[in-house]
Amino acid sequence: MAGTGGPRGVPADPRRRALVRGHEGAGLRADVRRRPQPGHHPGLLEVLARHRAKATFFLVGERVQAHPELVAAITAGGHEIANHLMRDERSAFVPADQFRRDLARVTELLTPYGPVTWFRPGSGVFTPRMLRTAADQHLRAVLGTLVAGNQGGPGDARIAADLTVGVRPGSIVVLHEGSRKRNGVIATTDELLGTLAGRGLSAVTVKELAALDCGS
Repeated sequence: MAGTGGPRGVPADPRRRALVRGHEGAGLRADVRRRPQPGHHPGLLEVLARHRAKATFFLVGERVQAHPELVAAITAGGHEIANHLMRDERSAFVPADQFRRDLARVTELLTPYGPVTWFRPGSGVFTPRMLRTAADQHLRAVLGTLVAGNQGGPGDARIAADLTVGVRPGSIVVLHEGSRKRNGVIATTDELLGTLAGRGLSAVTVKELAALDCGS
């Protein structure tokens, strides 16, 4: 996934969005976007399983090619997969023809593991042209409400608590991993899900969230 920018544990750029459901109609919508990386995903998947939480993983195509076993593990855990373009780069700077090809190629790579409905542009920045291209390929953009900016420093310990303050039913929490400095996202996710469970909120996929919204 691309970097997020913005302060830790505070509202992200409004163009970033992700998803979770709460009990009895109260909802948190958390969409977890990650780069497949050995040694990171297994710990994260264990945390999600322990909390009986589901997430949507926005995956970079180059990493899908390099680590197909991790994509298989994600879907085996009941999580959703989604398109995060081919490379970790700012999609708004990618020429139109290349963007179209890359979007289609990543969907092609992911489809053997499950249906692909969503995409997230690199760095969370999009243009109308990108949205039209995605629509032509039957994809919809998903961005985020809150972002956890793990950087590997002392501030990581405060991220879950800061996020908890801002989370509401329907919030989209963006969690990034895929590099050594973001290893703390596993502990952040564990603490966040535990705290939110006490508020009657549980994590679901973007697909489940969209279904809830349509039914409301």
